[in-house]
Parts: sequence; structure tokens; C-alpha cells
Amino acid sequence: MPIYEYKCADCADTFEIMTSRSQRQKHPACSKCGGHSTERVMSTFSGRSRSGTESRQVGGSACAGCAAKSCATCQR
Repeated sequence: MPIYEYKCADCADTFEIMTSRSQRQKHPACSKCGGHSTERVMSTFSGRSRSGTESRQVGGSACAGCAAKSCATCQR
């Protein structure tokens, strides 16, 4: 079951909800303030892959967890 990450425009809290795609709500209630001014944010992942003697980063990005709308506005 996928985990969806949301950010609340009312209190700026970020929270996660684990639910099926068919049961997913467009604007679920914020877990902190209960408001419905929530938007889904892009979640990332990070991992390591080892092939022979070479190790490399897979997935994710330097902006993992950044709340910016695009990489152009990321503050990292």
C-alpha cells in the first residue's frame, strides 16, 4: 500500500497517509490542525546500489524532503 505525503497550507505541517490508490483523498484532513487545505507533495527515496567494486547512489535527490514547488526555488 503506498504512503502519500501531504503538506497543510494552514499550519505548514507535513504528514503521511498510507492508503490504497482507490481510497486516496484529494485533500485529506491535516493530522495536526484538522484543516483540509492540504496538497500532496512529491516524496523521494534514497538507496545504495553496489555493483562489483563500484558503489553509486540511486533514486532520491539532493532536495529530498524539500517543500519547494520546484528545484529552482529549493533553498538547499
